[in-house]
This record gives sequence, structure tokens and C-alpha cells, in this order.
Amino acid sequence: MKNKLLGLLGVDKLIDTIQRLIEVRVSMIRNEIKDKIKEGIEKAIPLILLFVSISVFVLFASFTLAFYLSSLFDSLVYGFGCVSLIYLMLSLLFFLLKKSEKIKNKIRSEIDKRN
Repeated sequence: MKNKLLGLLGVDKLIDTIQRLIEVRVSMIRNEIKDKIKEGIEKAIPLILLFVSISVFVLFASFTLAFYLSSLFDSLVYGFGCVSLIYLMLSLLFFLLKKSEKIKNKIRSEIDKRN
């Protein structure tokens, strides 16, 4: 009796339509999420490759500079020590600059430009 009444009122069709709408919406959301993830990976991979290649360049440039300075000073310790001091000074500079509001604002504005 109850099913016949619901059938006459068309509630079962309404429920089916709502279920299909929900399924379609969930599918759309899944596809949007997949597209966002794919887009993020597409952006991240070239950046990772760039970071790796720059890191390798800096590593070999550091060794080259260290060996060159070693040949000038006739001591491996002094050559590699000078390169280590250069990196120590760069680290201290970056440490001191990390609290700079001017730099933070510049970074924020660059990020906002890209989004």
C-alpha cells in the first residue's frame, strides 16, 4: 500500500533523480580533485628537477672553488675551509634576513601574482 502511494506521487522517481544528481556531483568533485592533483604534480616535477640540477651545479662549483683555493694556499684545509666560511656567511645572512618584513612582503606579492 505504502509503495503504491509513493509510486503514484512520483516520490520514487524523485528519489532516483536525487541519487543520480548526488552521484554526478560526487563524480564531478572527484574529477576536479584529480585535475588539481595532476596540475600540482605537473608544476612540481619541473621545479624538483630544477632544484636537483642547481644543487648538483652548486656542489661541483663548490668543489671546484675549494680545490682552486687549495692550490693557491697549498693546503686542502685552507681551500675547503674558505669555501665552508663562505657558506657559513651565506647561512648567517639568510638567517638575519628571514625576519625582514620587506622580503616577506616581496615574496607574498610574487606569490599573489602567480595565483
